[in-house]
Amino acid sequence: MPRALLLLVCAPYLAVAVAYLEARRRGESAPRWSRIAGLATVCAHLLGLVLLARETGRSPFQTESQAVSFLAWSVAALYAVLEATSGIATYGGRFWMLAAVLAGAGVPGIAAETGCAPATTVPDTMRSFHVGFALLGTAAIVAGGLLATAYLGTYRRIKSRRIVPGATEGPSLFGLQRLARDASFAGLVLLGPSLVLGWLILRRTSAHNVWATVELGLAALQFTLLLAAAFLWWRRPLRGAVAAWINVAATVMAVLAFGVVHPLLTRVGGG
Repeated sequence: MPRALLLLVCAPYLAVAVAYLEARRRGESAPRWSRIAGLATVCAHLLGLVLLARETGRSPFQTESQAVSFLAWSVAALYAVLEATSGIATYGGRFWMLAAVLAGAGVPGIAAETGCAPATTVPDTMRSFHVGFALLGTAAIVAGGLLATAYLGTYRRIKSRRIVPGATEGPSLFGLQRLARDASFAGLVLLGPSLVLGWLILRRTSAHNVWATVELGLAALQFTLLLAAAFLWWRRPLRGAVAAWINVAATVMAVLAFGVVHPLLTRVGGG
């Protein structure tokens, strides 16, 4: 049951993404059914993750495929929160498409897994919370990077006068700035606990693990970049282009940490 849910969410994510992108192409609001379907898919995805955790007796991101699926849910859930709190529903296509791609990337590994008995060892709660907050923080960083990229593209078109400043049609710099600011603050709130827990885990570990140190160092760098971006979005809105580039740099660091360093850490037994 849980694995079936994790495999099936790819299709509705993709359908919602197409609906948002098509509405954006026509200059219309996303249809109501797509917003409802997106939220329902996020809830179904969360249910699958919770049921998987109950079945295995471990966190629902123990394997690389499960972690990718959890990251997909994090991106989709974060966008749903940003859309609900900001009232801006113009840029959802990229987020739903990314969620669909990530959920699909986890399918081969999840499909190959077979039902297993619950874990006999006591779960490491601190490590589970550390990884969970890290994945949620990564989703927030990636969200900020997507919004920052859209901001830079819009800013460039305004500078080249392909978009008239203050025009009612076309992307809104103010809307992108607001969403990127919120995503940056969300990344700080989520990545902070992961950093603290990671440092505590590193201190209590007797055997030194170089990849754990590298991963924690990259997380600290991401946190620093997010702090700078959030400050600029909040207090220096006219420096939006600088803040956007900082968000993009943080996203590059997050992708490097998740795609390269974390798998190496897991293979040597530290994750």
